[in-house]
Amino acid sequence: MKKALVILCGGLSTRMGTSKTFLPFGSTSLLKYQIARFRPFFETIYLSVPSQEDDRFPYEDYCGCKAIPDAYARIGPMGGLFSCLGSVPEDMLFFTPIDAPFTNPALAAEICAQLEADETKYACAIQNPEGRIQPLFTAYTRRCLPVIEDLIQKKSYRLKFILTPADTLILDRFLPPEQFFNMNDPQSYYYALQKLSAERPGEFPPDFGKQMKTGSRPVPVLSFTAKSGTGKTTYLEKLIPLLKQNQLRIAVVKHDAHGFQIDKPGKDSYRLTQAGADHMVLTSEDQTAAILSHQSENPSLESILARIENVDFIITEGYKLGSQKKIHLLRRGHNETPVGNPENTIAYVTDFPFEADVPVFDLNRPEDILPFLMDYIRGFSASPEPRT
Repeated sequence: MKKALVILCGGLSTRMGTSKTFLPFGSTSLLKYQIARFRPFFETIYLSVPSQEDDRFPYEDYCGCKAIPDAYARIGPMGGLFSCLGSVPEDMLFFTPIDAPFTNPALAAEICAQLEADETKYACAIQNPEGRIQPLFTAYTRRCLPVIEDLIQKKSYRLKFILTPADTLILDRFLPPEQFFNMNDPQSYYYALQKLSAERPGEFPPDFGKQMKTGSRPVPVLSFTAKSGTGKTTYLEKLIPLLKQNQLRIAVVKHDAHGFQIDKPGKDSYRLTQAGADHMVLTSEDQTAAILSHQSENPSLESILARIENVDFIITEGYKLGSQKKIHLLRRGHNETPVGNPENTIAYVTDFPFEADVPVFDLNRPEDILPFLMDYIRGFSASPEPRT
């Protein structure tokens, strides 16, 4: 079965304020970036574009891909599916939106292969962590054209009506949150640029990442709080590697109410501290540690956060009495009631049923909270509140 890729470029971009298709993205435009990502997996790539009666943009000269205008104007992606499936020679088309820059092209090819192997289905899709089918990262065969045409005639333009259980194969995979990321507004566009600059630093000015993190864009901070022994560290030990899959630079601030000792007798740093040094900094090729003495003057969280640079997300463990945004961890038989200050609680993580006005996540499945945390990180800079 012959297949091709279709990049959907027909959105109105009302929240972005300008066409997403030609947004600068690294050293090129978003359109050319997407074409380059998918080209190793699809020999033929089409562009689904809005219907235009005059002054049509020369897409083929610009990027080498044929543009297919919508046969029906302003009916959303369904118009693109209908126009493309009905006018190209390929039997199967994989559709992906222009504004999803971090999807997995290899997964798209796998979806096509799965659909080709199952002659009983005319579409193959994935689901997000909440179980909702993602119709804009999906393979469709020409056999679904009559269904689409019937829906258009009924003025029913929601893609979920195409993807019926009887006709749709669902590919069951654990997928990272970036698979479901879309650039819908300037804020999410800037976030995507920051992420891309971390992956391809050579395509950006040397100080680009720093510029994106300073000024009006504070670093998101979130505290994980619980009674001692609940398992905060164990939970974060599993959660942090999942966050790192999104190319995030993460700082962790752990508050120890009982005190701690890093310097050890006999070490050079200990000897120098004992000699009267107020601050001790240890540095090597791979890491740097600062030991700052403050003589029983418990520093504020804000003063500690002010010292942290060049990160995308700060996690604090503890600080349960503070007014910062926090997530409470609860464990059956040990700590079933939140401790500390409930102010600004945005979620709970438990291993038992718990009723709350905010989301509740499974303590034993840290992957479940990832979409929630990524939304929090992306939306943080829009908040007028101070970062602590």
